[in-house]
Amino acid sequence: MPSEGMTTSFCEKALVSLQGYSLPLAMVISFMAGLLSALAFAPVYLLPILCVLFPVLLVLIFAQSSAWRSFLIGWGFGTGHFFAGLYWIGNSFFLQDDVIGWVGYPMTLSLAAMLAIYVGLVAMVLKIIHRHHDLRSHILPMIISFTILWSLAEWLRGYLFTGFPWNLTGYVWGFSDVMLQNTSLWGIQGLGIFTAFAVFVPFMVWIKGWKNIQSLSVVCVTLAFLAAMLAFGIGRLQNPTTFVPDVKLQLVQANINQQDKWDRNLRADNFLNYLNMSRYRNAKKIEAGDVTHIIWPETAVIYYLDQEPSRRFLIADMLDDGAYLLTGFPRVDRSGPLRVFNSFAAIDHTGEVRGIYDKSHLVPFGEYIPAFFKQVLEILGFTDAMGGLDYTSGDGVKTLNLPGLPPVGLMICYEVIFPGQVIDPKNRPGWLLNVTNDAWYGNSSGPRQHYLQTRVRAIEEGLPMVRSAGTGISAIIDAYGRVTAQAGLNKRTVITGGLPVSLEEPTVYSRYSLWTFGASLIILVLLNSLLLQRHVRGSE
Repeated sequence: MPSEGMTTSFCEKALVSLQGYSLPLAMVISFMAGLLSALAFAPVYLLPILCVLFPVLLVLIFAQSSAWRSFLIGWGFGTGHFFAGLYWIGNSFFLQDDVIGWVGYPMTLSLAAMLAIYVGLVAMVLKIIHRHHDLRSHILPMIISFTILWSLAEWLRGYLFTGFPWNLTGYVWGFSDVMLQNTSLWGIQGLGIFTAFAVFVPFMVWIKGWKNIQSLSVVCVTLAFLAAMLAFGIGRLQNPTTFVPDVKLQLVQANINQQDKWDRNLRADNFLNYLNMSRYRNAKKIEAGDVTHIIWPETAVIYYLDQEPSRRFLIADMLDDGAYLLTGFPRVDRSGPLRVFNSFAAIDHTGEVRGIYDKSHLVPFGEYIPAFFKQVLEILGFTDAMGGLDYTSGDGVKTLNLPGLPPVGLMICYEVIFPGQVIDPKNRPGWLLNVTNDAWYGNSSGPRQHYLQTRVRAIEEGLPMVRSAGTGISAIIDAYGRVTAQAGLNKRTVITGGLPVSLEEPTVYSRYSLWTFGASLIILVLLNSLLLQRHVRGSE
């Protein structure tokens, strides 16, 4: 077994090697490290790889002679990180007749390069803060600073420029229901704080030696935190799943290809397909009247249901007395300038609309073109590139009161990815419903990552979640993120199940979401200030 001296010598050689690369080569290494880091997320969950890749990023940042060069290192890592994590967006371009399919991947790379600015700024600020510090002697303050800046950047990414909090670091624990329970205390961002720090612990031991008091202290504290988190999660999962009385849900996953979904020649067939699959409960020998609420996914019906009673009467004919259909559909408003909404409706057994929700958090470039980019395109003369009419944003997060159900918080597609932004706190729902369409992305990591985020919202809020996806993954999820019924990806099927009850009291995160995250960062800032002051006094 090698001695500590041999390990230290090897460590120094490895660090010198990384620190000696030219900027272009260092950026290539950083980009490759970012690409590989995406393996830590769904569906691979290769979490230990971050114990190597994050330290490589740290070493390359401090190997640079200026903050600007460090920015480029962070930007290179972020570009690889986001491109590998979001490659599936490029798949959607192959399903559009008016664009060249392969263009999707350069466009996704461009998006990754823009998101990578957050990582570049983390690297730049980190270099500025520790520009006079040595990696070996200041490794712990550097790691804490990285954790603070990385976590703050992830939080900002969820809000700035309409927000895009995809693949936050805490999601690397998606394979563990036990660890995910901790998001009920401090959210997915809080779990990310712990993760961003913990993956550096082996590197710190490697740098300072396993006999070093500081290394041993950090290892013990990290393991104690991990043990406490595991114990909390295990204890929480001892609670059984209970269901709301007299509610039986049926989720219809028709698995219609994206190319066929909006085809004018197939709209009637697709509608009939949903109607027929909804009657499938009889073939499953479920008693008539047993299913109380049938749920179809986002824009399952390509008709203006609120204005087409004939379609609603077909729906009414399919429903048992007292039953309801909950479905996504496009809605138009002609009361003034023409407006189009991505909407949701509840329809009763008489064909009447009993509630409507309009999607409020729209996807930039997917559902509308931001005003700034519209102006740029107009100036450049590319008015045709703007396509058709933009969707209009709804009035915001909304809780609907529907007959026979607890109040429901609605989210359409992408709206579910925003931690702490999925319910109306003044009118707290009893459960959450996410209708979505991931058919654009095929059999890729995208739908699986989206599904995980749906489960985490349930745990954070302490509310059951029902997810109806056109091509999957559809599921009924309890307030602890446990799946009680599920339809796999790209499967044509129907699932039925009860509606789990919500927790009796809101979770800590649901009550104090921003405060729990902010308090964690403030504690780290104070701790780091004390450590740096000790270093200053020690060097005097």
